[in-house]
Amino acid sequence: MVDRSELQQKARLVESHRQHLDELQKRMEDVSAVVSEHQITNEILTRLSDMADNGEAGAHVTIGSGVTLQYKHQGKDQGTALIDLGSGVFGERKWSEAAEIIEKRKDDFIQLHESLLKQAGSIEERLGKLATEFNAAAEKLQAQNQPAPEAQALETSSKPESEQKPQPRRRGSMFGGELTLDD
Repeated sequence: MVDRSELQQKARLVESHRQHLDELQKRMEDVSAVVSEHQITNEILTRLSDMADNGEAGAHVTIGSGVTLQYKHQGKDQGTALIDLGSGVFGERKWSEAAEIIEKRKDDFIQLHESLLKQAGSIEERLGKLATEFNAAAEKLQAQNQPAPEAQALETSSKPESEQKPQPRRRGSMFGGELTLDD
């Protein structure tokens, strides 16, 4: 026997899992953006290192407000970049060293993304089970609230048409008044 409170509890669980899944998907999108940024940064630093080996490295550096500066580095020694080493501490590192640090960070973010993906998969699986349980409970509750078809037919045929009142319309979905997760 399924009661309405149990059904509402299942609906709240389903909604809670959906919200958690939405949050995880947002985090995965954020992590993907950071991975892309690290990939671009790594490629730029690697290219500058390679260009320095040839004796001249140059780039256009955007500083904001639509302003781009032209940067030229002379000589075969690599230039340096200021890089956040963690906890707000910045250090000056050669381009190749900065590229290695960025590559390591990118790998860490990829592992984080994979972990979030696994979590999302397990939540999706649990959400599917909960939705199936909810649907089964809703069908049981609906069946409990409807009299047997023979009893309905007898009631309808025993009353004169003038006494038969139209059934009050039940609040529900637009698909035949079936129970939804909102009920």
